[in-house]
Amino acid sequence: MRVKIACYCGSLRQATRAISRKYDAALRDAQLTVTQFTLLTALSGMQRPRVNDLAAALAMDQTTLSRTLQTMEREGLIAAAAGGDGRESRWVLTPQGARRRKRALPRWEAAQRDIEKLLGKAGARELSAAAFELATRLAG
Repeated sequence: MRVKIACYCGSLRQATRAISRKYDAALRDAQLTVTQFTLLTALSGMQRPRVNDLAAALAMDQTTLSRTLQTMEREGLIAAAAGGDGRESRWVLTPQGARRRKRALPRWEAAQRDIEKLLGKAGARELSAAAFELATRLAG
């Protein structure tokens, strides 16, 4: 049984935990978490981003992001690439990471369809748009 929370933040966190479990379960056979899948997807569309770039693009805490990137690097899914000066690291998707993302994509698409069945396509799109708008406005 769920408890309805009057706090916007609490409600969103409750929904985030529930939907994350759904996507993590869908991606388990591809040996990815939804966070890893999201990072692989972001890296596939960005040109050698820095940690700061990824953190800003995904509204993630840099410390948590750095730990996740290190784990993914150990698994061979991503690689650090030298930046403009010797102090910054940039990140790239490896061929293994691209293959893992491709293998996970149908599972992710199935999870997307499941959410659309629960909320309706229009409702799912409205929810996504509202969440993106909120994140964008809060980032200021």
